[in-house]
Amino acid sequence: MKGGIKLQQISSKELMYIDDVLSLQEHMIKCLNDSASRLKDQQLKAMCQNLADRCQNSFNSIVKNLG
Repeated sequence: MKGGIKLQQISSKELMYIDDVLSLQEHMIKCLNDSASRLKDQQLKAMCQNLADRCQNSFNSIVKNLG
């Protein structure tokens, strides 16, 4: 749907699922950023940072479409 999803169109069960997904995304972003900051191997560091960025983009996209 263009312009985002209206919250009134989402059931309470779906909202709980979305909340869980967003919480897991936030946790994954935190863990990946923490790993990237601790790693010495530049390839692994870059991979973790790339994954963190992708998770952040996914999180932002979900939130944007809910607004």
